[in-house]
Amino acid sequence: MNEKNKSKIIISTHKHENLYFAVGYSEKKKILRIALPQKSLEDAVNEISKYYPNYQLSNENNKTAQNLSQMYHGENIDFDLEHLELDICESSEPKSTIKTSFERDVILKVAKIPYGSVKTYKEIAKSLNSHAYRAVGTAIGKNPFPIIIPCHRVIRSDGKIGGFRGGTPMKVEILKNEGIKIEASKIKVD
Repeated sequence: MNEKNKSKIIISTHKHENLYFAVGYSEKKKILRIALPQKSLEDAVNEISKYYPNYQLSNENNKTAQNLSQMYHGENIDFDLEHLELDICESSEPKSTIKTSFERDVILKVAKIPYGSVKTYKEIAKSLNSHAYRAVGTAIGKNPFPIIIPCHRVIRSDGKIGGFRGGTPMKVEILKNEGIKIEASKIKVD
């Protein structure tokens, strides 16, 4: 177990209607991981604690968890990426940390996709001077900061929604909350 896993992290949560949002902070006040919304508090906390088992629940960062909820529900909130732990972790633990400079580059490109817009995996790869479209998808699938790093805004080249760790229905819901028009699991272009 590396040093990051030995340190106790702080997990803060927020409940909105029937969904729980959670955020995990390091002792250095950097966000290590965000949980996608869950139906129970336990599931939201477990989505973070399976990567960082040494944790403490605290209200300390509830505002960030509340901001996640607001973003999920369609509010356009600017988030300072300096609050995210974007350092590369070369060890095998924790599994959720960014492992390579390519993964970090993908995450930072995805962070620039404007609210209410989408980009394709291919567009992200080309913007990185790469043809590794699948590797872009893999890096996006490992995104430890969903919603803040809007991986839900990345779609397939054919306009279909594509995959999402929280499932396609959740991806569709977030996109619709941002005003993206979708018909038959495909982005509708006006």
